[in-house]
Amino acid sequence: MRVTQFFLTAVAVLTLGAGNLSAQNLTPGYDPFQAKQQDTSAGIYDLEHRLFQLEEEMKKKADKVDTTKAFDVRLNGRVFFEAVSFTNDVVREDETGTANRLGAREVHIGIAGSGYRIFEYSVELGYASSAPLFRDVVFGIRNVPGLDYVRIGHFKVETGFGLTASGLNTTGMELPTASTAFSPNRRVGVGQTYYFADERVRWFNGVFASQATGPGSKVNTDPQGAIYNSRLTFVPHFAKDGAEYFHIGGHYMYRENPGTATVENMNDPFTSPGGGVGIGGFNGGTWWTITADAKDYHQAGFEAIWGNGPLAISTELFAGSFGNGRDMYGGYIEARYFLTGDVRAYNKRNGVPGGVRLKNNFLCVEEFIQTCHGKAKGFGIQSIGAWEVFTQWSFTDSDRVARSHENARGGRTIDTVVGLNWYLNPTTRMMFEYVHSVGTPHGGSRDSADIFATNLRYNF
Repeated sequence: MRVTQFFLTAVAVLTLGAGNLSAQNLTPGYDPFQAKQQDTSAGIYDLEHRLFQLEEEMKKKADKVDTTKAFDVRLNGRVFFEAVSFTNDVVREDETGTANRLGAREVHIGIAGSGYRIFEYSVELGYASSAPLFRDVVFGIRNVPGLDYVRIGHFKVETGFGLTASGLNTTGMELPTASTAFSPNRRVGVGQTYYFADERVRWFNGVFASQATGPGSKVNTDPQGAIYNSRLTFVPHFAKDGAEYFHIGGHYMYRENPGTATVENMNDPFTSPGGGVGIGGFNGGTWWTITADAKDYHQAGFEAIWGNGPLAISTELFAGSFGNGRDMYGGYIEARYFLTGDVRAYNKRNGVPGGVRLKNNFLCVEEFIQTCHGKAKGFGIQSIGAWEVFTQWSFTDSDRVARSHENARGGRTIDTVVGLNWYLNPTTRMMFEYVHSVGTPHGGSRDSADIFATNLRYNF
């Protein structure tokens, strides 16, 4: 009996030992030297368990979708609340007053993304000016042979950096009057951009439908007309990751009159690129609409920006012509300075001033939470955010256009703006402005408006 028990015990020990040896020899990455360092079978089991986990993690990574071969989706949006008070009862050409405004000016939400290493897209839909509308609806392709970067869709015609830049990065609540008066804003078209010298030289070319002011098919007309647009910019000085820079550039634009693009009759007036001249640049308040009976319109412009840390000075000049001496001019100069030493960095990719680079956000949420839990030394303002003061002076002169024909309209404007921007963080800003706007329609009397405005903007 004792012999039988001894024999069975010996068989069990040998079987167990052979199993361990077999497992060790078959385990991927098995190191005999490390195995000798293990005092117990528990150590061998731990090593095998870790190898198993490593193999499982590598398998998961192999099964994961390669993001370079699929589109990603990023949600974004913006909300602008504003209060605008016109202190004078301004009477425009149509003899209607300009009403004060209070409420949400813009509410937009969109998606954007990229994929397959070369494609990108952006779709933005929102509410502005009492109506829902599309903004950018664009599909882009990078690294196209011979063309570099190509865009197709509904996007901005590039007539300078003012309107080309994102609405989130404008200095004032509105763009200077001259910038909007000489820009057709967004149109449906195709654009192409070359980049040279580490993106310090940027050359944009585009062809747009003259009347296509929205991405839907309902805006189509026949004939459509066309806009040809080219903009060239150069940044000879670029330092400290865009905190210091000097930018110069220019643009040319040709626009057909859609109503007379295929006929000889010139009695069909059409508007200038921006359509009208705003009161102090504010949307909804317009001194007059610039129109002329012409077959086409030509425009050229010059732009320059000098930025040195918290200080920046910029200017844009415009000249347009409907032909036969019916010329119009405009321009502005702007100076801005961060009292808190923050900067607005330059964006080489788009050829425009970019977003604000804050040293510190207003307050500190983390410190506030710690205080609630009794862990912080005390609650107080950790930072006041970024404070920026600015001033603008803008003018437009379309008097030569207005005197050319009884159906034409135009005149002169001068706007002076002073303001204060308070950046609580890179995505939240409070704005305060005073505007003195003077308008003189051709053949009419000089009128003026004093405007006080404030705005809260945030985006995500």
